[in-house]
Amino acid sequence: MNKKQYAHTKTQKFLIYTFIFLVWPSLCILFLPIIMYFIQTKSAEIFGYWIKGSRNFFSDVYIFWKSNSTYRNYSFLILFAGIPTFWLLFSYKVLYNRIIYKIKNKNNPEFSSNWTYNQFTKDGSWKVLRKNFKAGKANFILGKIDKPFWKNPYIVNNTDAHGIVIGIAGSKKTEKIVIPGIDYNANLDKNEKPCMVISDPKKQILARTGNIFKQNGYEIKVIDFIDIKNSLYWNPLQQIWDEVHSTPKEELTANNYNKAFEKIIEIIDTLPWPSEKDTIWVTQAKASITAIIKFMLLYSLEDNEFTLDFFTFKNVAAYTSLQLFTKGKWIEITKKFKEKNKYWLDFQKEQEALITIVPQTLSGMLANASNVLITFSQNPIASKITSKTTLNIREIVRDDKPYVIFLCFPDHKQVFNFLISMLVTQIYRDAIDYANSLPKQRLPRMLQFYLEEFNSLKIPDIADWMSISRSRNILFLLIVQSFEQLKKYDEKGKDAEAIKSQARLTIMLETNSDETLKSLSNTLGDKEVKKESISKQSDSNKQTISTSESKEAVMSVAQLKYKDKDMTIISSGGSKPIALKLLPAYKYLKIDAYTHLLETNSEETLVDWDFNEMKKINLGISTQKDKGAVSNKDTYWQENNNEEIIRQKLSFVDFRKFKTYSCFNTISKLESDEDE
Repeated sequence: MNKKQYAHTKTQKFLIYTFIFLVWPSLCILFLPIIMYFIQTKSAEIFGYWIKGSRNFFSDVYIFWKSNSTYRNYSFLILFAGIPTFWLLFSYKVLYNRIIYKIKNKNNPEFSSNWTYNQFTKDGSWKVLRKNFKAGKANFILGKIDKPFWKNPYIVNNTDAHGIVIGIAGSKKTEKIVIPGIDYNANLDKNEKPCMVISDPKKQILARTGNIFKQNGYEIKVIDFIDIKNSLYWNPLQQIWDEVHSTPKEELTANNYNKAFEKIIEIIDTLPWPSEKDTIWVTQAKASITAIIKFMLLYSLEDNEFTLDFFTFKNVAAYTSLQLFTKGKWIEITKKFKEKNKYWLDFQKEQEALITIVPQTLSGMLANASNVLITFSQNPIASKITSKTTLNIREIVRDDKPYVIFLCFPDHKQVFNFLISMLVTQIYRDAIDYANSLPKQRLPRMLQFYLEEFNSLKIPDIADWMSISRSRNILFLLIVQSFEQLKKYDEKGKDAEAIKSQARLTIMLETNSDETLKSLSNTLGDKEVKKESISKQSDSNKQTISTSESKEAVMSVAQLKYKDKDMTIISSGGSKPIALKLLPAYKYLKIDAYTHLLETNSEETLVDWDFNEMKKINLGISTQKDKGAVSNKDTYWQENNNEEIIRQKLSFVDFRKFKTYSCFNTISKLESDEDE
C-alpha cells in the first residue's frame, strides 16, 4: 500500500484547520464568558439584563477577557487546550495508520518508496530531500521550489558531479536550471563563490544575471561575437607565445620549446576541420599550418619588432599563399638561422620537406589550410577579436577574486562556434595547469562551466576532461535537447556514452526523443508491483484470490513523454529519483537588465607585418609622398590579393583527383605518363 493514502486530502485539511484556528477560538471568545458568569454567580439574572438592554453583552465579554481573574485564566486554558485536542480527534485515524505503516515497513525495502521525493504524488519524503540536498556549498542545483517558509528553497546537488540538462526549445531550461543556479552560486559566502564560464547564445543570460554578478563582487569578462564594440579581445596563439616569451631568451630550456610546440598541435586540432574519410588532406593541411606557426614563433625570438600583435591566425592565413609559402623570405631566414640551434635546424628540415612537395599536391594542402583559416582572414568580427589580447586567461584563472567569463555568440551563425569551443578549451587547460601547480592539485575555488547549446559546440576531448576534472574542482553542466546530440562525439569511439556516464546528475524537463526517454526510464529503475487475480469455480460460489509480484519501470517511456509539463525529473548518482515542480527565475528574480559596456575601447592597430619583406609596415601614413613610397615597396599586398583570388578558385577544385600524390614530392605514374 502507498503511504500517500495515510494523509488528509486538501479539503479535509482546510476544514480541520479552519475549525481549529478560526471556529473554535471564536466560539470560546463568545461563549466562555457566559459560562463563567453563570458558574461564578450561579444565577441567570445577567441574561435578563442583556435581553432588556440594560447591560451590553459585548462590553461584558470584553471586560471578562481584559480583567485578570481565575475564571479568565481557566477560559484561556480551555481555549488553547482545545486546539491540540480537536486536532488529535480529527487526525487520530490518520496518525494510527501512519505509525502502523512505518512499523511494518521500517526494514522492508520491498515497500519503501521508489522516490527520494515526488512533489506530484507525495511519494518519498521532502524532509529527506531537504536534508540530503541542502544549500550552502558551491555546486550545480536541481532547481528552486516554491517553499516561502524555507530559509533557502534551493535544492543543491549533494555530490561533485557533472550534469546534463535535457530540454527542448520552450521547456524553460534556462529559466528553471541555469539562471537559478547562477543566482544561488553567486550569492554564496565570499570564500564559497565559484568561478564560472558561461556560453550565452543571444546574450540572454548576461542580461538577466550581469547585475547579480556585479553586486556580488565578480570580475565580469565578456567575449562578444554579437557586439564587438563591447567585447574583450583574445588571441588564441598567445598561449604558445607565452611559453617562450615569459622567460628571458638566454634562459629558455627544451621544456619551454616542447610545451610551445605541444600547444601548437593542441590549438590546431581545435580548428574547424572537416570530418571526412580523406584524412590525408587534413593531416597535410595541419602540417603546413604547424610549420607556419613554428616559424613565426622562432622568428619572434630573433626579431624584436615581430611582436605578439603580428603573431595571429590572420597572419598565419596569409602564409597559405602558394607563392609566399614556396618563395617567401621565410625560406631565406630559415637557412640563415638553421645552424643557430637545434630547433631552427629541425624546423629547416620540416620546411624543406613541405616546400618541395609537387605544386599540385601543395596547392591542395594550402587550399585546405586556407579554408580552415578563412574565418580569421575573411570574417571582420573574428579577425578583430582574435587580433590582440585584452582577456588574459592565464592571469584570470590564477586570480583570487571570483570571476565569470561570458561567451556570447549568435546561435544562428555557425561560423563562430569553433571559436567558442577553442576558447573553452584554452580556459579549461589553463585552469588544469594552474590546479596541477598547486600542492593539492585542486583549484581553491570551484570552476563551473555552463555550456548552453552544447550541440553547437565541438570539444573533441570533453569526455576525457570530465573523467579527470572533478578532482581538480572543475565541473561541467551540458545543456542539450536530447542524448542524440552527443552522438557526434562517437567519431573516435564511444565518447557519447562516456559523457553520459560521467554526468551523474541528469535533469530532464522535456524531450521528444524516444531514445532519450528510454535511457532515462532505465536510469530511474524498477519498482515492485503486486497484482491480484480472482478466479471463481463454475460449480460453486467459491472465489480464489491469488497474488503475484512483478517489476515495472518507475516511469515508463510513455509516462515520461506525457508527464505533467511542470514536472522535472532528476537523477542524481547515489540517490533515488526526484520529481519537482521548479520555480522559473522570471517569477522571483526582479532585477534590472544588465548592459555590458567597456570603459575603454582599444585603438585600431596602425601597423602590420609585411611577410614578403619580413618587416613592419605603417598603416597610418597620411602624406601622398609616403603613400607613393609604400606603394612602390609594398608589393606583397597586391600579390596577396591575387593569391586570394587563386584561393577562392581553388575552393571549387575537386582535390580528390590529387589523391595519388604523396606529400613529399612524389607523383603518380599516371601523371608522369601524361606529362611525357
